[in-house]
Amino acid sequence: GILMPTPAAVLDALTLLSAGTKHEPGLGELVAVDLGGATTDVYSIASGAPSRPDTVVRGLVEPREKRTVEGDMGMRYSVRGIVEAAGAERIAELADMPESRVRERVEYLSQHTAFLPDDDESRRLDFALASLAVEAAVRRHAGSVEEVYTPAGRMYAQTGKDLTNVRLVIGTGGALLQAAEPERVAKSALYSDRDPFSLRPRAAKVLIDKRYILAAMGLLSQKYPDAALTIMKRELTGNGTEQ
Repeated sequence: GILMPTPAAVLDALTLLSAGTKHEPGLGELVAVDLGGATTDVYSIASGAPSRPDTVVRGLVEPREKRTVEGDMGMRYSVRGIVEAAGAERIAELADMPESRVRERVEYLSQHTAFLPDDDESRRLDFALASLAVEAAVRRHAGSVEEVYTPAGRMYAQTGKDLTNVRLVIGTGGALLQAAEPERVAKSALYSDRDPFSLRPRAAKVLIDKRYILAAMGLLSQKYPDAALTIMKRELTGNGTEQ
């Protein structure tokens, strides 16, 4: 009898996993990335408050439970968007392929959306595309800082959420789960020196939703939150009591 859009169910599941229940503790602040064929969704359950005392926030306060959708980046239907976001040169470098070959294969993938990697070259390309889609999507979701100079001296202005101290990143979505190295792909959500002003997580543990259960657990949580939380902790961490 429960009717919910899948993204809403995933958000409810992640909120429960973060906060816990009155009987069972949650896992704390977290970021999740759902990589699909058409979009890349990013969730954060975190306050997003500045982690540095010399930082002021610009704009509206961000919600603790936040979801963003990158409709221009997916592994097949929106694969051209990954090239636009990351650049063909960067994809070629990560996939160890000529840039011209990357463009040729990306065009093929955009027109053959059911294609699954069947050789080493296509697996390398899928890894590069997935990693850079995750990187770009989380960069857009997270906040950023810039140096500003005031009468009191140098300070930092923050726009969006500061996720640098988040200690948990969860990877999910069909495209990520089918990747040869899903944990390595999900680690692309973390901070990189390439983008020093991005407020992405710096030292988070990566967990993978290997059985693709988050949406189902969001539904279950509407009536049985303790059961949903126990299942998620067991499936994601391999230990029903791990915190």
